[in-house]
Amino acid sequence: MFRHRTRWLYVGLGVALRAALLGWGVYQDTNMPLPYTDVDYTVYNDGARALWSACPLAATVDSPLYHDEDDLFNEPALAHVHCAQGILPVVSRFVLKNDPTLDEPVEQHFYDSESLWSQIASWCFTLTHPFFRFFASLGDPYARDTYRYTPLLALVLGPAHASGAGALFGKVLFALADVACALLMWAILDERAEMHAHEAPGLASAYATHLPGLLWLLNPFPAQIATRGSADSLVGLLVLAFLYLLIRATPEVALVQEPRVQKLPQPHDPSELRVANQACWCGAAFCLALAVHLKLYPVVYGASVLAHLAKYRHHVLRLLCGIAKPQRRDVLWLGTEFAALCAVMYLLMNVAVWLVWGEPFLRHALLYHVLRQDHRHNFSVYFLPTYLTWDWDAHTSWVHALAASPLASFVPQMIAVALVGFGLGGRDLVMACTVQTVVFVAWNKVYTSQYFLWYLWFLPIIGTTLSFPRRAEVGALIVLWAGAQAAWLALAYRLEFMAQNTFVYLWLSSLGLLLVHVVCVQRCLRAWQRWRHRQAAAKQKAE
Repeated sequence: MFRHRTRWLYVGLGVALRAALLGWGVYQDTNMPLPYTDVDYTVYNDGARALWSACPLAATVDSPLYHDEDDLFNEPALAHVHCAQGILPVVSRFVLKNDPTLDEPVEQHFYDSESLWSQIASWCFTLTHPFFRFFASLGDPYARDTYRYTPLLALVLGPAHASGAGALFGKVLFALADVACALLMWAILDERAEMHAHEAPGLASAYATHLPGLLWLLNPFPAQIATRGSADSLVGLLVLAFLYLLIRATPEVALVQEPRVQKLPQPHDPSELRVANQACWCGAAFCLALAVHLKLYPVVYGASVLAHLAKYRHHVLRLLCGIAKPQRRDVLWLGTEFAALCAVMYLLMNVAVWLVWGEPFLRHALLYHVLRQDHRHNFSVYFLPTYLTWDWDAHTSWVHALAASPLASFVPQMIAVALVGFGLGGRDLVMACTVQTVVFVAWNKVYTSQYFLWYLWFLPIIGTTLSFPRRAEVGALIVLWAGAQAAWLALAYRLEFMAQNTFVYLWLSSLGLLLVHVVCVQRCLRAWQRWRHRQAAAKQKAE
């Protein structure tokens, strides 16, 4: 990965840029009226603080006011206590409250300190006591209003508050994850260049080194988002890790054209086939499941992954098993296995979190994002209709019900994302994920500037597979995108911070930004097709 010294230089400059922005953020938060720190970071830390300190044992099992769980909700003196409501913490508090080793038993025959059973029970309780204390003292991060994230994020940030490093710990963590994203970009580029060295030599060009450095590490936009306290860099790290591991486990068949098999080998049983790397296969499923757990939207990549795995399976069945026309069930088997593996891992993660934090986790971290209606701090193309229909009675008419429904944008958005994934995933997995993300973000019912990161971390990778006829076109697209975003943000700032009536103009700028995204995607797909044609022609000429 670091065979080029230039990459080390980019990493050093990227770390220095983020360190400088962290220092500037402290100064701006202290001396300027407009804070540098994002409001979401305050929510993260408040949730982490509640998880770490809102349920002390002194106020629960060690307090004479606490007898059972109902006291946490009915006792006024315990109103400030917010404990995790899952099964494990409730059981842990019950066990600690009824510790048989502390209280003298009522009946001697029930608890005999000299009996073998009591000694085994006492030893088991002593062994598991630290686990009971840990789960019993976990707080509820959802006690903080507007905390709509997985409790795992608060759990990661929580210990920093005990050491007094809570103010910057999360920002440093997110900034380091932001730098690690560039490392994974280089890893993906190197993996693809090695696999397609003969059919697409352009992948190993100097762009493979400079694009992640220039477009990501030295780009102030993602650096600022991470240092302001956005946790999206963790999601980006998981998404890029998932792509890297999946490409290693199931190499892309061809970025240029379908390989031609001149002579098929002797037929073999398709059940004998295995992926190229089983550890990477399982790791890819875990990273995707964890990414979906942190932020629901990566589930849309399922369409691209299924198309990629079907193409890979079709090719290996012909190349390794000698099956000229593989059956559909054999082709789709690998995708079905990966989908099942991801689903099981995701389900286990959610069950584990539910066992600790209970119903508030399901309501705030999962259901909220499906049914949410944001009429503030949200400037998508749907924000003005959502604002105007906020107080409508959904039962007045089916038109009102449809307009006020939070699912009104979900169906067309998912259809468009699925069509893109199935159409491009079998030809270029990274390009398919990129276009899917742009379509998802542009048509999402909730839209803020940090959502741009969701597709920006793909650009340094797909940049090596784009061929524009003129460099001026690249500059024009960048200026067009930046200008549309600047106008959109300026109007949003006037509405949010200056309380000016810019509703209509902001909505029109949202429509303009959507149009700019459509134009950029269309031009990039044209450049991608042009690159494929050039690489195919060069390969045929070399042969």
